[in-house]
Amino acid sequence: MKSNSKLGLFIGTLVLVFMLVIPTDAFSQGPPPWAKGHSYKAKTRYVYFPDQNMYYDIQRKSYIYASNNNWEVRTQVPSVYVGINLGKSTQVELDFYGDAPQRYNTSHRTVYKTKVVYVDNHKDHHKHYKKQQKRRKEHHKKHHN
Repeated sequence: MKSNSKLGLFIGTLVLVFMLVIPTDAFSQGPPPWAKGHSYKAKTRYVYFPDQNMYYDIQRKSYIYASNNNWEVRTQVPSVYVGINLGKSTQVELDFYGDAPQRYNTSHRTVYKTKVVYVDNHKDHHKHYKKQQKRRKEHHKKHHN
């Protein structure tokens, strides 16, 4: 009887620790406001924004972006991109499962080539996006399907 009560106490303690360690809103936040209307593939962990040269880690709900020759990781949209509607920006679901997609940024910038867009000139490059989208989709089909 003592072993059953010890096991129950152990399991209860684990549940309590789990509830205290995981933030209460971790499962209720949902996708970021810019996410596509339809969900990403289940296997997708990173979304790459070639127009901003920035990544979004779906699993960690964080943005990975270049700042002063370093890569920063933040849970909020970088301030330089706050005025951009990321929902309308080009999004590439990466087939990458490691912890640092930015290590392959040179390749990503080449494959999904586009000009980096800042708040001031976002609208000016809209036509450029349309031309580049077709090329990206063809490349993605060829290499990721």
